[in-house]
Amino acid sequence: MIAKIRALFFAVIRLFVPQPVRRKMRQWLRAAFGFRARRKLQEHRAALAGILAENQGKPLIIIAPSLDWDVQLFQRPQQIALALARQGALVFYMQPKPDLKQPPFLQYRPGMYLCNVYHEAFQVIPCPLVYVLTWNSDFLSCFDRPRAIYDYVDDVNVFYGDHNAIVAGHKRLLAKAEFVMATAEKLYEEASQHRPDVLFSPNGVEIEHFCRYTLQAPPVPEDMQPVLERRHPVIGYYGALARWFDYDLLRRLSALRPDYEFVLIGPDYDGTLNPTGILKLPNVHWLGVKKYTELPDYLYYFDVATIPFQINDITHATSPLKLFEYMAGGKPVVITPMHESMRYPGVLVGATPEEFAAQLDRALELRSDPDHQRTLREVAEANTWDERARQLLQAVAGHRQA
Repeated sequence: MIAKIRALFFAVIRLFVPQPVRRKMRQWLRAAFGFRARRKLQEHRAALAGILAENQGKPLIIIAPSLDWDVQLFQRPQQIALALARQGALVFYMQPKPDLKQPPFLQYRPGMYLCNVYHEAFQVIPCPLVYVLTWNSDFLSCFDRPRAIYDYVDDVNVFYGDHNAIVAGHKRLLAKAEFVMATAEKLYEEASQHRPDVLFSPNGVEIEHFCRYTLQAPPVPEDMQPVLERRHPVIGYYGALARWFDYDLLRRLSALRPDYEFVLIGPDYDGTLNPTGILKLPNVHWLGVKKYTELPDYLYYFDVATIPFQINDITHATSPLKLFEYMAGGKPVVITPMHESMRYPGVLVGATPEEFAAQLDRALELRSDPDHQRTLREVAEANTWDERARQLLQAVAGHRQA
């Protein structure tokens, strides 16, 4: 309705207002809106200056626009931002689509700000450290002589778009970024061929978030109740449901273990879930998307946690966030034979449906095994987000001293 009214208004203007007057009107409007934009920019820079004055001496890192803070999956950029702030950095997390009705710099945690501003606000900062990924490095041109922190998180073949341009941009970042992090051994080995100072930085875990129910069980989530009422083992997965998820494996497991309940949590990321028909199976349950804050409530009621991905070059180079989260929650983990995930003690691996089903049986036996629980805890504690942040900040500090 608003669009129709706007179109009618401009049609009337064109009919009844002479062209020279219309030209003057356009000039006035551009000047008026330009003034408002300049005033807003000045306000944002003043607010930024206040924050900088209060945080002098802290390493300053800008997270270039990548993912909205509140998205379906709470991922690596958000976790890195929080962990860097906990370790003493001043972090600005730029929202991809700034909401100018919100405060320009919203303090989400001590030292960490959600930024509803355009990149021009940061151009007063010379040579800032700017965190980028393979697919958003174009934002580097928006800053004043930026020093890039390139986080190499996935095989370049996973990205949509112009493959040649993506590969060229990736190589440029490997060559010119101030710091390069690689999340998987395969990616680290590849990046190390281009430069010797690559940081090996797999994904991590916020342990306290996922082990908070060790003494007292949380209330059963409403949509988990029908599953638990069947009184069968619950085999769980949370994360994206996408083309790399092995739907055929799940179909076979459903038939091989009809007395197990398979619970899926997460978004139908690329529309591949429904066409598979697995949701018609009587012991497969998709509970939809859950917030990061809710995941421990569901994980608690998994008997076994799984990562049933297809095996290819992309998944061999994947460091699943959920792996260490499962472990922090004390859940036995069964995976398909992905190189990166197989490197950690305590992980059970099944290459075929029959092997995977047998490992689910084994995992159920290990639920209360104290030695296995100790192994899971030790792996989780060695792979925290805080440790990843410390590693990066140590590199930054060493670079300054050099």
